Amino acid sequence: MKVKFDPDVKRETTSIKIDPSLWKEAKKDAIDRDIDLSQLVEIALKTWLEDEDPKKIKNVLKENT
Repeated sequence: MKVKFDPDVKRETTSIKIDPSLWKEAKKDAIDRDIDLSQLVEIALKTWLEDEDPKKIKNVLKENT
């Protein structure tokens, strides 16, 4: 499933706490893909939420705790 970024959707500014090294890596990846970091994060969240295999997500969460 390919998730797309819809530029016409209204967006809000938000704040999150995240590992600085992960944030730096995400910034670099966004630059490499020629997209905004906000776009990368939104696409990642949509991909996570629309994953067709909830067991896969559950297993990833267990591995990271």
